[in-house]
Amino acid sequence: MQHTDDLDLSNLTSAKGLTLPEEITGTLDLSGLTSAEELTLPEEIGGNLDLRGLTSAEGLTLPRKIGGALLLDGLTSAKGLTLPEEIGGDLWLIGLTSAKGLTLPEEIGGHLVLNGLTSAKGLTLPRKIGGILFLIGLTFAEELTLPRKISGSLYLNGLTSAKGLTLPEEIGGHLILSGLTSAKGLTLPRKIGGALVLSGLTSTEGLTLPKKIGGDLDLNGLKSAEELTLPEEIGGSLFLDGLSSAEGLTLPEEIGGILVLNGLTSTKGLTLPRKIGGHLDLRGQNPEHYVFGVYFFKQL
Repeated sequence: MQHTDDLDLSNLTSAKGLTLPEEITGTLDLSGLTSAEELTLPEEIGGNLDLRGLTSAEGLTLPRKIGGALLLDGLTSAKGLTLPEEIGGDLWLIGLTSAKGLTLPEEIGGHLVLNGLTSAKGLTLPRKIGGILFLIGLTFAEELTLPRKISGSLYLNGLTSAKGLTLPEEIGGHLILSGLTSAKGLTLPRKIGGALVLSGLTSTEGLTLPKKIGGDLDLNGLKSAEELTLPEEIGGSLFLDGLSSAEGLTLPEEIGGILVLNGLTSTKGLTLPRKIGGHLDLRGQNPEHYVFGVYFFKQL
């Protein structure tokens, strides 16, 4: 039986005349193909399968098992797409604008990246996702059914309203909601193991935060602390960028990381925590401060 480790065929633009080994234990890179015509893939691939570049899934027969990641960046439709039963790593479906005809595996070992969907209509998510769930592009949450528990992180970039949004009860990693302009109708999980990022809120109206957040809390955009009740415990850092006044602001007694209050023009009404694990920034933009969606996940 022919077998090989990693195989880089990223320069190929056509699969015509291509005969692949029966077994690939590492990564197969076919990121230059735009069509699956005459492409016969092995039944199993031990590492990643990179098919970024395919514009159509018609004629595509994927391996039944992929040990690493499956990367599909360029498909605009799920027509003809039959995904493997088992994906050990990430699944990237970047470019799909609709979930019509999309059947996802029941389990994904790594991240699930759905970058481009404008609607959740017809979307059934896996029952288990080992890493981060990226839903980048959704403008409304109607018909979106999320798992009750996510062991990794949840990233929703694009929602401007929480109408119809039911978040999991528990999130083991980060919860990043980038784009919400209002917290009306927003019910946050009772437990968030990582960071909570709410980037875009200008008002605290309707915002009820968990009592405990394991990681950072980033409220980037609030102009006033009126009616803001912060968690009793914040394991990481607290970023309150945009507040011009500390009136009505009650900070937690302890913050595990740094405290950034960027924008205050006066310290009137400001009572600092008795314990701050990191440093205190009352000056300007902190170089350590980044929004996950702008920096860490920029490549997506």
